[in-house]
Amino acid sequence: MEPNTPRTQLGWRLKNFINGAGFKKYSRSTGWSLGTRIISLVISFFVTLYMVRYLGPENYGQLSYAISFVGIFSILATLGIDTVLYRDLVKHPRQVNEYMGSALGLKLMAGVAATLLAIGGAIALSPKDISFYLIVIISLTYIFNSFNIIAYEFQSHVQQKYPSLIALATTVILNALKVAVFYFDKGIIYLSFILLLESLLYASLYIIFRQKKYGSILAWKFDRRIAVSILKDSWPLLLTSVFAVIYTRIDQVMIKNMLDSESVGLYDAAVRLAEVWNFIPGIIASSLFPAIVNAKRTSTATYKKRVLALSGSLIGLATVVAIPVSLLSGFIINLAYGPEYAASAGVLSIYTWASVCMASSLAMHYFLINENRKGVLFCSSLLAMVVNIALNLYMIPAYGINGAAVATLISYTLLSFPLYYVFKIKPFEEPLNAKA
Repeated sequence: MEPNTPRTQLGWRLKNFINGAGFKKYSRSTGWSLGTRIISLVISFFVTLYMVRYLGPENYGQLSYAISFVGIFSILATLGIDTVLYRDLVKHPRQVNEYMGSALGLKLMAGVAATLLAIGGAIALSPKDISFYLIVIISLTYIFNSFNIIAYEFQSHVQQKYPSLIALATTVILNALKVAVFYFDKGIIYLSFILLLESLLYASLYIIFRQKKYGSILAWKFDRRIAVSILKDSWPLLLTSVFAVIYTRIDQVMIKNMLDSESVGLYDAAVRLAEVWNFIPGIIASSLFPAIVNAKRTSTATYKKRVLALSGSLIGLATVVAIPVSLLSGFIINLAYGPEYAASAGVLSIYTWASVCMASSLAMHYFLINENRKGVLFCSSLLAMVVNIALNLYMIPAYGINGAAVATLISYTLLSFPLYYVFKIKPFEEPLNAKA
C-alpha cells in the first residue's frame, strides 16, 4: 500500500523507480557505455598527448588538417540518417532486417561517393604537400564506416554492452599500434593508415558481434520503400549535418590556408583537450533517448520532465567542467603538451565554453528529432554555419587562432536558441498534471 504523507509518498515512489526494471535496464546500458568509454578515453588520452609531443606543431598540424578536410565530406557519407534510423528501430522492432538492410545500402553508396569527392577535392583544393596523401588514405574510411549503423541496433535494444566492448577492443589495438609507430620512429603516413585500419576493425567487430547476438547481416533486406522513407525523414537532417560539419571543421581548414600548418597543430591540440570529456553528455543523451521516446507514448508530464531534466543536467555538467579548465588553461597546456604548445592556452580557455553550448543543444537535438521538428534544427545550424565562416574570415587574420576559437564559441551559442522551443511544442501545451 502506498504511504499517504507527501514525504513518505515521495520516498516510496523514488524507491520503486530506482528498483524498477526500466531504470535498471537503462542505467545498466549507460553504465556499460560510460565505463568502457572512460577506460578508452584514458588510454587514448595519454597516447594522444605523446603523439602531439612526438609530432610537434608542424607535423601534427598536417595530420589535423587532413582529418578536418576529409571530415567535411562526412556530410555525404552519413546522409543524416543515423538518428532517424535509431528512432525507427525503437518504433518498429519487428522490421529490423528491412530497416538495417536499407540503411546499409544507402550508407555504402554514400560512402563510396564521399571517398571519391574527398579525393577529388584534395586534387583541386588541397596544397600538394604531405597532407594530400594523408587525405587520400583517410578518405577510404567512409566505405567501412557504413557498418557502424549496427551500433544503433544494439542501442535500440538497450544493449550498449556490445558496442562498448567493440570500442574498447578497438581502442586498445589501435593505440598499441600508435605506440609502435612512435617506438620505431615512423611518420604521420603510418598514423593515417592506422586511422584507416580503425574503420576496418570496427566494421569487422560489429559484424561478428551482431551475428553472435542477432544473427547474420545476410538476413538484411534492402527495401526501396523504407529507404525512401528514411531519406525523406533525414534529408533536412542531412542539410543540418552539412552545416554542422562545416562549422566544426572549417576553422582548421581556414587556419591552414590563412596562416600555416603549425597554427593548425596549436589550435587542434587545444580543441582536443576542450572536447576530451564531450563523450559523456553524448552517452547520457543517446542512452536515455529510448526512455524519452517511450515517455511520449504514455505521459505528457513525464515526457516534458525527462526532456527538461536531461537538458538541465547536461548544461550543469558542462559548466562545472568549463570553469576550472578556463581558469587553468595555461597550466593544463604546459602539463599536457609542454612549452612548445604554450600558444594553445588562449584557445583552450575560450573553446571550453563551446562545450556548454553543445551540451545545451544536444538534448534539444534529440527532442526535436522525436517531435519531427527538423526545420528548427535546420535554421539554427544554417545560422551557426554562416556566422562561423563570416567571423573566421575576419577573426583569423586579425587575432589568429584565438580569433578562430571566439568565432566557434559564438556560432555554437546560436545552436542553443531552440531551447525556448520546448515550451511552444504542441504536446507540451497540456498541463503538467496530465495523466499517464
